[in-house]
Amino acid sequence: MKTVAVIGKNFGDEGKGLVTASLSLSAQNSLIVKHNGGAQAGHTVENEQTGKRFIHHQIASGAEYGAVTLLSETFCPDLYQLKSEIDNFKKLFGFIPKIYSEENACITTIDDVLLNMAVETLRADNRHGSCGMGINECRNRINSGYALTVRDIANHNTDWIFKKLRTFRHNHTFNRLQALCGHSANRYTDLLSDENVLINFAEEIKKNVSLIKPVNADKVWLESFDKVIFESGQGLLLDEDYLKYAPHLTTSKTGLTNIVAFLSKRNIPLNEIIYVARTYVTRHGAGPLPYECNRNDLTGVGTDFTNEPNEWQGIIRYAKYESIASFLEPVNQDINIIKSNQNITLSLAITHLDETQGKLYFDNQAVDIKNFRDKISNHFDNIYELWSKNPCEIQ
Repeated sequence: MKTVAVIGKNFGDEGKGLVTASLSLSAQNSLIVKHNGGAQAGHTVENEQTGKRFIHHQIASGAEYGAVTLLSETFCPDLYQLKSEIDNFKKLFGFIPKIYSEENACITTIDDVLLNMAVETLRADNRHGSCGMGINECRNRINSGYALTVRDIANHNTDWIFKKLRTFRHNHTFNRLQALCGHSANRYTDLLSDENVLINFAEEIKKNVSLIKPVNADKVWLESFDKVIFESGQGLLLDEDYLKYAPHLTTSKTGLTNIVAFLSKRNIPLNEIIYVARTYVTRHGAGPLPYECNRNDLTGVGTDFTNEPNEWQGIIRYAKYESIASFLEPVNQDINIIKSNQNITLSLAITHLDETQGKLYFDNQAVDIKNFRDKISNHFDNIYELWSKNPCEIQ
C-alpha cells in the first residue's frame, strides 16, 4: 500500500482534484480520504474525450474511475447536501460511488449553515470570504461540546435527531447568534427561529445517512487498498494556523496536520507529499491577494467555469507569484511537521501549463517551466507537469 498526500499550495483552486484523480488511475484499488473542511470544497475532474465534467464536494475526485471515498473523523459531512451530489454523479456516470465514513465524523447541521450565512451577510463589505457552508460554525459548535456524529444519525430515529438539534439551537446557536449579530436580523436569522427547519432537516439527513457506510478504518481495513490518497480541501495559505492572512482563513487544517495524525494513529508511514500549484495564483473570496492582477494580464488564461461568481465569494481573482522564495514559503512551513528521519518523497505538481504555454507568472517575469524546474529542483524529489485538464496516470 502506498500513501500519498495531495495538498494545495496556494489559496485553493490549484488543481487538487485533477492530481487526485490522476493518482487513482495508477492503482486498481484506490481509497481517497477527505480529511478537512466539508462540502465547501469544489474539485473539478474533467475528461475532454468523453465530455464529462464533475465538481466534487464530498465525493472524492477519482470516484468516476472507481476510487472509494472515506470521510475521516476530521471531515464534517453535510448529509443534507450529499444526496444531491450523489444524484448528479449517478446521472452523469451511471452508478453510485462507494462512500465510507468514520463513525465519529461530526456532521454539519442546517443551523451551522444558516448562522454562517446570517453573519457573513451582516458583515456586508467586511466579509471574511466564507462560502456560506457552515464549516466555521460547525467547528465552533463541536468545540463547545455539541457534536452530532454519523454514528448518532445512523443509530437514532428522526425524533431523537430533531430533539438533539433543538437542544443545540437553544443551548448554543442562540447564544452564538447574539454574540455575533446582536439584535440585527435578516432572512437567515428568521429561519433560525423556525422549528420546521429542524424537523425537515432531521428527516432528510436520517434518509441520507444510508448513502454512506460507517466503518472502523483501522490499519487492517486500510491495507486492503493498493493506494491511499489524502485529498485536501482549500490551500496552505488558508490554513487556520497560517495567520498571515487572518481572519480570511478556513477553519480547518489544510496541510499535513490531519494526515500525519491519521496515519500515526494507525502506525502507517506517509510515502509521498504532492504540493499542487497553478502556473499563477487565484483566490475566490475576500482577503488579501498579493500581486493581484487582471486575468487579461495572464496571457492564455481563460475563464474558470468551476469558480463562477456567487453571493458568498464574489468573483475569482487572479495574481502572479512574487518570487521563488515566496513560492516555497508555505511548503517549507508545512513540512516542518514531518520528522527529519522519515523517508518521504517530496513532490510538486504544476497544473494549467496548457493555458500559459508552459510558463509560470511571477511579478516581474514569466518563467519557462524548464527554467523553473532548474531553480527549484533541489527542493523536490519529483516535479509533475500537467499540460491538460484530463487526468493522467501519476505513479
